[in-house]
Amino acid sequence: MASSLNTFALLALILPFTNAHSWVERASRIAPNGTMTGPIGFARGYVPRDSTNPPFTDTIPTNILPVAGQSMYSGDEIINKFPLDPNPAFPLLQAAPGDHIAIMHLENGHTTLPQNQPNKPRNRGTIFFYGTSDPKPQERLFDVHLVWNAAGTGGDKRGRLLGTRNYDDGQCYQPNNAELSTSRAAALAPEGAKHDIELACQSDLQLPKDLKPGSIYTIYWYWDWPDLNPPEIDMDKTKDGLYPWAGTFMRGQKDPNGFKPSAIAKNESYSSVIDIKISAPNTNEEGAKNFQSKAEGGNTFIQDQDIYTKAIQSQMQNNYQVDVPGLVKTPEPPQDDDKPSGTTTRPPPTGATVTVTELVTVPAATVVKTVTITAGAEPTSTSVQLPGGVFISSFLPGVPKESSTSVSSSSTTSRVLPPAPEETESATQTQPTGGRPIVTPFLRARADWGLGWW
Repeated sequence: MASSLNTFALLALILPFTNAHSWVERASRIAPNGTMTGPIGFARGYVPRDSTNPPFTDTIPTNILPVAGQSMYSGDEIINKFPLDPNPAFPLLQAAPGDHIAIMHLENGHTTLPQNQPNKPRNRGTIFFYGTSDPKPQERLFDVHLVWNAAGTGGDKRGRLLGTRNYDDGQCYQPNNAELSTSRAAALAPEGAKHDIELACQSDLQLPKDLKPGSIYTIYWYWDWPDLNPPEIDMDKTKDGLYPWAGTFMRGQKDPNGFKPSAIAKNESYSSVIDIKISAPNTNEEGAKNFQSKAEGGNTFIQDQDIYTKAIQSQMQNNYQVDVPGLVKTPEPPQDDDKPSGTTTRPPPTGATVTVTELVTVPAATVVKTVTITAGAEPTSTSVQLPGGVFISSFLPGVPKESSTSVSSSSTTSRVLPPAPEETESATQTQPTGGRPIVTPFLRARADWGLGWW
């Protein structure tokens, strides 16, 4: 380890600062007791930070969408910068169906130096995870994002929304002099945190249980990171990821939360990809033995363990930290036997109204029609005229007095507006008082990352 640190101390002297963004660095399996264990796996296109062939630069893993200097999506943005390689130089993570995994990224100052980018979402952006066993050689963002749903029935049905996470996991930090960085390290010191050793951000997810052993499961990591317009949006609510995606408006759709395009001051997002080799349970060679030994400690989450290999318990309990209207199924209400005592459910009173959002899907168009009907109303037939003079008819059932229903969804389209002609801000070197923070990718902690320590 000492030689590793010496190597990186030398590199820190000869390599310049970089204008860092974020991407998936690596991933690990999580044992039932909350410990990351077994051989780690790397993101597509992974290049170690100490690499000289090719020389490492953050332009290699960075995939900014839309391209720097372009304010609007074209609709043809590709989220997989690198092609799938089933046998890459840096190995894939191996995990079994239903396993929990930790996907790691470095915050690069985007979390601990919020003053450098004051109009960003307070959760420091939302990360969306989309999984598929049938990836395309070139996967379009507009075919996946806010199209694939948790049930796997959205869009072309090749994949599903696997999870959502705040970019800031609530504990990660880059070693710097900012109060948030020093306070987090101090708070986690009893669990082994040291301020001069970076604590990576993690997104812990449970893999689907229906994955086929022997297959490769691709996960698209998509980080939406716009500049927002504070007069047009409640910035406090962005702590929960409540803000719009620019592509919604470029598709000609309405934001499900009622936001207008003016809520976004500058569009910016990033993508990364990691592939998982799906193994049968407990057959992952050395990793399986390691994993099993951890699991033998029981299924109880261990709170007192090394913070650098400790999962986040709340994330292991729910894949969806940020709500996505229409894409994540609302949990079923408890059955009668499970309902808390003293609670009852009542039908709406006669004359009450309910709102039914009806989805009608046709090729290359989106029609979302919301109709408010009164409880006890009779069935009705309606029709909608689409562009080009096409009519489609639909049927709205009556709503019984003793029950109500609410259906909300939307269809998607690849139709987008042309790129805006005005000049837009491009990625530039950051000044200390604003813009993106300048960080050193070869800090002591990153030496360990570069040489595979975990």
